[in-house]
Amino acid sequence: MGKLVLFIAASLDGYIARPDGAIDWLEQLPNPNQIDHGYHAFLDGIGALIMGRKTYEKILGMGIDWPYPGLPCLVVSQNPSFPVSSPETVVVSEQVPEAVLQWKKTMEKDLWLVGGGQLAQSFFREKLVDQLILTLVPLTLGEGIPLFPAPGLEDSWELKEVVPFETGLVSLTYSRRAP
Repeated sequence: MGKLVLFIAASLDGYIARPDGAIDWLEQLPNPNQIDHGYHAFLDGIGALIMGRKTYEKILGMGIDWPYPGLPCLVVSQNPSFPVSSPETVVVSEQVPEAVLQWKKTMEKDLWLVGGGQLAQSFFREKLVDQLILTLVPLTLGEGIPLFPAPGLEDSWELKEVVPFETGLVSLTYSRRAP
């Protein structure tokens, strides 16, 4: 059974995007050695993707080929007939926790919860996120879309790994503590 993992970057002040959803700030720090900050190793352990409609639209709007060939994708949208154009992609609009739990049961590899503050918050609320891999970017944005929007919720996580990078980014891996 796979774990549901939120692999995400955040500014030091806790934002995952600018107020308009832009993530241009992720490319602002010098990275002369083109370090991928653990992305490819992480992606090797992923068997499927789960993302919200806004994240899906942002990826499609980048003007590139679908970056996740061969990985099934579940798009969460309030519109059950939301059109998708990527391969192996389905839309779920109702009974989302049940759909996620079903995918977790059938996956040998982990599922990646790709971006989206609102979706991540709802998954945290439902206790669906098993692991959080948070890459802190040494910038403050001052405002934006928070990783943990209000109202927050209390939860307990166990630190499993800390990986600093020469770029100044730090990857923190947490697993949900058992109740």
